[in-house]
Amino acid sequence: MKRYNKQQVMKDAHRLYNNNFQRKGRTWGECLQTAWRWEKDAVRVREEKAAKLDAVVAASWMAHNERKNRKSNKSEFKGISPDAIAFSMGYGRNLYCGD
Repeated sequence: MKRYNKQQVMKDAHRLYNNNFQRKGRTWGECLQTAWRWEKDAVRVREEKAAKLDAVVAASWMAHNERKNRKSNKSEFKGISPDAIAFSMGYGRNLYCGD
């Protein structure tokens, strides 16, 4: 996998060298070094963002799997007849609950 975008480095170096306001008396070599420094910083930031995103996705999947594997608490309806539960939820009373 290509790590650095050499085309972008050269574009940045040429832009910096040809722009007299940003150039500030720098030579071509100094402009090229600055462009490489920018590209290395950009790669570092991209890798950090990707690592953070991977960590968030892994944590999300871990939480999802924990919720999925956790047994449901069936003791909350213990001792109540299914008809009473259905009635309390609105079933069997001819009430419109929406789509």
